[in-house]
Amino acid sequence: MNSNPLPDNWRSLLAGYVLNDLTAEETAQVQAWLAQYPEVATELAALEGSWQALPESLPLQLPPPQLRDRVLTAGPSSPVNREAAATSRPSTPRPPRRVWGWAGLGLGWAATAVALISVAAENQRLRQELIQSEAVVASFSQPDNRLYTLAGTAAQPQASGRLVVDPERETALIFTESLPPLTANQAYRLWAIADQEPLFCGQFNPIAEQASSQWQLPDIACGAPGVQMLITAESTDAPPLPAGPLVLQSQS
Repeated sequence: MNSNPLPDNWRSLLAGYVLNDLTAEETAQVQAWLAQYPEVATELAALEGSWQALPESLPLQLPPPQLRDRVLTAGPSSPVNREAAATSRPSTPRPPRRVWGWAGLGLGWAATAVALISVAAENQRLRQELIQSEAVVASFSQPDNRLYTLAGTAAQPQASGRLVVDPERETALIFTESLPPLTANQAYRLWAIADQEPLFCGQFNPIAEQASSQWQLPDIACGAPGVQMLITAESTDAPPLPAGPLVLQSQS
């Protein structure tokens, strides 16, 4: 392996590489690192996994209730209804038209309504995904942000994560994989460790085993350089001191 050390901003450039947000020169530099440093390739695979899992962590939003009324009262000549009805036709043989004609018409309208409501829900989900993706791009791309790779411990060996600390906005953004949600009276707490006692840096509870969470940092010192980040599982009523099992820790 090349003996030259990686620069301080290598993780930021690697995040830009995942997001396709680098210049040609920066892209060539990252590709050179990938050939020279195994840890860069490992970090790239983890970042790509977190990025690809992001849409799956977004909650599905139901469409507005007015949409259902508009669909059910729309006329049969509506181009949208004709297209939705065509795509929702069953592939099984149809019953005789004379016997089931009116019943089939009613079922067709129901299928059309369901199809359109599903499309609206998917569009809402995609809009939310775009908004959150833009926030993620901004977080990864800021040169002053702190990026941490998180590895599971004996308590949660399958878990991993990526943490972005924005010192300017005093926010934390975390992506977790294979980290199970906790009960309502529990939370995962983030701690910053340097030479002092553990500093409480906020808490979260993922909605799924692959999820993203963001919150405001309670102390600006959480964004200081050179700290190690630890995550423990705690009771929400517990004082701000780590007492529960350690589940994730940052890697140097």
